[in-house]
Amino acid sequence: MRGVHVGLGVWAALATAMVAAPAHAEFVKGPYLQNATPGSVTVMWETPRATPAQLLVHDRGTTRTIDVPPRARQEVVVGGLAPASRYRYEVIVGEERAGGELTTAPPPGEAVPTTFMVFGDTRSASDAHRRLVERIRAEVPDFILGTGDLVDEGHDQRQWQTFFDVEGPLLRDNVFFPALGNHDRQGRGRTADNYRQWFSLPDNGADVERSYAFTWGVSRFIILDSNASSFALTDQTEWLERELMAARQDRRIRHIFVVMHHPPYSISLHGGQRDLRERWTPLFERYGVTAVFSGHDHVYTRAEVGGVRYFVSGGGGAPLYPKSRRPSPVDLRAVKRFERVNHFLRVHVVGDFVEVTAVRVDGTPIETTSWGEAPRPEDASPKDAPLVAAVPAVGGATASPASVVARPASRSGGDSQSVVMIGVLGLLVLAAAAGVWRVVRSR
Repeated sequence: MRGVHVGLGVWAALATAMVAAPAHAEFVKGPYLQNATPGSVTVMWETPRATPAQLLVHDRGTTRTIDVPPRARQEVVVGGLAPASRYRYEVIVGEERAGGELTTAPPPGEAVPTTFMVFGDTRSASDAHRRLVERIRAEVPDFILGTGDLVDEGHDQRQWQTFFDVEGPLLRDNVFFPALGNHDRQGRGRTADNYRQWFSLPDNGADVERSYAFTWGVSRFIILDSNASSFALTDQTEWLERELMAARQDRRIRHIFVVMHHPPYSISLHGGQRDLRERWTPLFERYGVTAVFSGHDHVYTRAEVGGVRYFVSGGGGAPLYPKSRRPSPVDLRAVKRFERVNHFLRVHVVGDFVEVTAVRVDGTPIETTSWGEAPRPEDASPKDAPLVAAVPAVGGATASPASVVARPASRSGGDSQSVVMIGVLGLLVLAAAAGVWRVVRSR
């Protein structure tokens, strides 16, 4: 295994030091992580003026130094990395240092157990947003999906600054893949210029960075621009079907996840979007999409139609919405669970098995939904080596050390409220079935 090999005590000391460190005067934004692939991760940051910098990547006692020419807004692709590995990195600007930990994606088709978080509609409520970020930071996911409406007004640079101020501690350690929300756009043309300048996303969609796709192990992720001026466009629908068809023909891909801002089904204020139901949901059903994640309505909702699961996760901090007084019969039939609450989704993918837990900002679970067949213990890789780690028990106490198995990039978290998973017992069963125990690390 390549990547950073550091004792748990050292990791804890590093994490504590980084949390306690004062704000870096030389950094306006970041550093933060974008666009992870099996061999690279993009590191971005902004400084008050064009300033040269150095980017250090630490790997098993060696340090790689990248000299960065002077620019105010930096976008550095760190290549030559090993798949499914962790590295510690630092950015040096003048006398200031800032950094964290980056993770590369596993190769397509490699069944590395994966955990990712989903949330959206953070908008202008920075206090609620900050509480949610603090809760998610304890999880240590592999990456994060955003369901849109990161800010309230896409033209307002101050709101983008607030977004990065709040998200900074989270995004310096976790790659963020966002979808474009209606509030993220700007101007009469509803452009995404500000959104594009702050994010570096895969350039493989129907419209640069407004739609794109990436693969993480056995899963293909398709991010769509569902805004009214976009979702009826023929080119995006044609691109979507090409992506879905290609994913279904690729034997390495077991799951297809779709992310977009507007929900096809919802019983809250905005309700389900009819145009999306007519144009896109038939494709989701035809090609067996595993799940669709949306925002827009500031609630939690789970729906199921035609074998496809639809989750609304718009509880990232914006004012919460009530249930609609007159939901459509289509939406009522589809929705299985509704709650008006600030929350995020934790998604585990282990081979054919998928588990989605909706977690309130206080750490308590709303519900857990799972499907697919969990791997058998005999399917575990024989090269996995045992490792001893402390497993947090309910209430934050530490249980007796347990024998665990760690894969290269399985950065599993587990906040002190372990009940937000399927429960400690359920987690033990799942991990044993997968043949994988992931090291618990708290930042």
